[in-house]
Parts: sequence; structure tokens; C-alpha cells
Amino acid sequence: MGSTSVSWEVTSLEVQTTTPSATSDGLYANGNMQVPVIVVIKTIDPDTNTSYQLSESDLETIKLIDYDDPPTELSGSWSYSTTENEFDHSLPSTKKALQPNLSLTDGGSQKKRYWVTTTKVENKRVAASIKQPNGIVVHTAGDPYDSKATLTGTNVVTYKLDDINLRKGDTTSGTGETVLLQEWSHTNYYLTTNKYPLRKADFNGYNLGTDHGAEDSALEYATAYFSSSGNKSDIFFYWPMGPEETRAAGRGTAKVDVTVNDESNALCFTHMHVGIFDWRWFLDYIGEGQFTFYDQFGNPDTFWVGYKDSHTTLEILDHQYTSDDDGDDA
Repeated sequence: MGSTSVSWEVTSLEVQTTTPSATSDGLYANGNMQVPVIVVIKTIDPDTNTSYQLSESDLETIKLIDYDDPPTELSGSWSYSTTENEFDHSLPSTKKALQPNLSLTDGGSQKKRYWVTTTKVENKRVAASIKQPNGIVVHTAGDPYDSKATLTGTNVVTYKLDDINLRKGDTTSGTGETVLLQEWSHTNYYLTTNKYPLRKADFNGYNLGTDHGAEDSALEYATAYFSSSGNKSDIFFYWPMGPEETRAAGRGTAKVDVTVNDESNALCFTHMHVGIFDWRWFLDYIGEGQFTFYDQFGNPDTFWVGYKDSHTTLEILDHQYTSDDDGDDA
């Protein structure tokens, strides 16, 4: 057991990565991808010259600093956190070691893991520092504990329309009980890329389910709806990425249960067609329909939902939809 004294001093301080070299790593400079940096520390009780175990609050005072500009803490274009996010932590060409056990190890070493991100394409040499109870700041940007992790921020992966795959799924249709006395059909579309799997998406410019002063959860995430002659209407949705689930989509009581997110690593959209209403549907609505997806490494790109073939077919655009994008519009 270590001493219970509140006084301690550093006897060893080292910075490591989880790559085979333990000294370098790389990440996309997208501000989202994280790589782990491990700080390994040993301390003693100077009064008894015995091993001392730092508390969690002590370990949390360890800082990551710029090796070439001590004691400047990493900030701005290079930042770090104790919180791991949902993106992959190694570049496609990088092999990582197993994540280390951060508990007390043989010999009295303790480890603190940080997650580092960057928005800058450059090499950054990262050191660590900690302030002892006696007020002395110990760091690894020079002797006696000279140690650093060299991190390389690389160019962000970008996406164009040519990199997008939009697969149209099967159409499900019906009448009668599901939507009383109405004909309906719905078709899912699945967006993937030819580069990397998708991990999440952010949306902007859609119906919140409370638009126009009306509560209608069946319209939540609708990007547009169009009415046509014969009281037929077409509604388009995009859905937050996540596990497969069932969503009630439509308008008011005219709604259908739709299975969404039934394809992994893909962004799911739905086109719903409803016809033969006893009343006029409702005014057309076209939201911005913007979405930003993030691939498995956190590389983002932004596109928009479009509508063609007299508003019966969904498409993906690199700009906000206008009537000029539908060849059937005047």
C-alpha cells in the first residue's frame, strides 16, 4: 500500500501513444477524430521514499502541453479531453495496440488517458506536465523526463456527389385500416459513400412536428410535402442515424408505421405517398432539407435533399433544392 501522506514527488513521467512505436500517431484534422495519448507517471512520498499512489483528482491535474513551447497547454487547433467520442481512433493504415489498463501497474506506475483532436494539418509534439504539492511543475519537454508523442494531423476526407450512393429500397403499399379509407405507399432510400461508412448525421431545415402552430408528430423530420390534383400527396423524411426502429409517418390520423435505419452505416430517407383523401391535404412545404453526415473518422460533408419526377422521387443535391431542380416544373 502507498503512503497516505498528502506530499508527493514525481520520479518518472512519460508520454505514449497506442501505436506499435508508442511515440507517434496520426489523425484527420477534422476536429472530430480523436487519438489516445497516455501519460505514465510514478510518484513517491519524499518523507518515506516509498511509492505513492495519486488519487483520481491528482491524475486529473495532468496537462498535455506543447513540447516545443512549454508550458503552453494544448488548446485552439489542438485540444484534448477525457471524454471519448463515437468516431474511430486510428487512421485506415494505422495499427493500434490494445487499449492499456489504466489501473495501477507493477512498479507503481499510473496512467492517465486523454483524447486529442485537431483542426490543423501539421505535426504536433505533445508533452505532459503536472504540478507537485511543493509548487514545482514537472514536465516532459526536456530533461530529466524528456518524452513526447508526435501527432500528425492529415487532410480531411471530402465528399462529392460522385462519392454518394443512393439506393432505393422496396415499396410497401396498402389501403384500409392502417390509414382509414386511404391508399398509401412508402419507400425507403439509403445513402452510403464509396469511401467510408457513415457514423452520424446532423439535420437543418425540416419539420419539427410542431410547425405552423400545429402539433403533428407524424410530420417530424419531414423535409418537404407536396399536394397534387386528385388529393394525392407526397411527403419526404430523413431520419436520425441509430438503431433500427419504427416511426409513425404521415399527417394527423393519416399515418403509417415505417421501419427506418434497417441498413447499417447508412443514412435513411423515406418517401411516403398518400391518396384519395376526403379533404384537401394541406399547403406545400419545402424545408431547407440540409444534412451533414460524418463518416467513421468524423470527416463531415454537407448535402441537401431534392425531389424530381413531379416530386415523386428523392435525390441528393450539392445545393438547396429549388423548383428548377425538378425537370417537370415550369
